[in-house]
Amino acid sequence: MNNRRRIGLAALAALSALALSIPLAAAAADHAYYVLFTPGSESVMMSGSTDDITRARALRSGTEPLLYARVNGVAYIIRDPETLRAAAAIFRPQAELGSRQAELGSRQAELGSRQAALGAQQARLGAQQAHLGALQSDARPSEQAEYGRQQDELGRQQDALGRQQDELGKQQDALGQQQDALGREQDRLSLIAREKFDALLADAIRRGLAIRVN
Repeated sequence: MNNRRRIGLAALAALSALALSIPLAAAAADHAYYVLFTPGSESVMMSGSTDDITRARALRSGTEPLLYARVNGVAYIIRDPETLRAAAAIFRPQAELGSRQAELGSRQAELGSRQAALGAQQARLGAQQAHLGALQSDARPSEQAEYGRQQDELGRQQDALGRQQDELGKQQDALGQQQDALGREQDRLSLIAREKFDALLADAIRRGLAIRVN
């Protein structure tokens, strides 16, 4: 009985140790968050929280080039020019792709404005059609033909606006597909950049180029 109890306790202890080791291992595998300042400006490339960028700005001197990084709760700053150039090169493909996404977004917004303007015209025509319909229902037989002619004209205008809306909708769909493709490419580039940056930061820490700030 004692042997069984000792075996049971040993198994429980082993399971407890395993449970504790899982979050520790996961923490050790955390990816780094970063704020990379562009020299001479306030422009940044970053992945992290608002606290990260606030802290990074507080540690920056003027508009100097600076890399702030946080991994496993430990924050560092790096001023080494070679490391900063390497970090910028890692994130450049994402930045360039982001510019393309922004350009597409502007085109989508412009199309959306045109769709909204057409929608407003359609709404005004619809109000006119409703008004004519009310007049036509109370009109004398001699007036019915004229009201009918006006309704037909408004109907043709509505059809024309509808065709324009359909065309703009097709263009929006095409731009949306392009955005989706760029989004997938951005995800792919993000994974590549994350791995490269983690390796770069680890090397900078190993070489004493990263200064711990907490």
